[in-house]
Amino acid sequence: MVREVVHTLPYNWSKTVWTITFGFYAVAVAVLGLLVWTIVQGSVTGGVIGLAIALPIFVAIVVYCEGYSPQRLEVSASQITILRRYDSVTIPRSVILSIEPLSSKDMRWTMSMGGCGGLYGYFGTFSNRRLGGFTMYATAMDNLYLITTADGKKWVINCFEPELL
Repeated sequence: MVREVVHTLPYNWSKTVWTITFGFYAVAVAVLGLLVWTIVQGSVTGGVIGLAIALPIFVAIVVYCEGYSPQRLEVSASQITILRRYDSVTIPRSVILSIEPLSSKDMRWTMSMGGCGGLYGYFGTFSNRRLGGFTMYATAMDNLYLITTADGKKWVINCFEPELL
């Protein structure tokens, strides 16, 4: 039995994704530190309630965004797979109608309709005038490719080795 050749490509974070993710952690540490400081200063009730609200929110955001962010791209003759910690996404080649490169102009005025717009990457449902609604799995806003499938779905991924697509 001949094994199918699979190319695995890492998703590398852009400077913007690094900045947004670092900024999120800086804000989380500052808020949590401030709440702990208020407890130490004697405002136990307000600090504990704030900590009880803020800590689970920050943890939930990190678990969701890190778990569903694109980790690696696997490309083979039969499919393209976006590997994530939870629930990887597979696009069979048999349903792909086209794969075309996108420019920064194509991504102007893109809005997140549900998902993440920079923390650990760009993933989820997005929309803009040029493409309409689409699902994106990217960690940088360059080297983007639009995959259109027979069922009308549009996927935007970034790939730094486009010859493999």
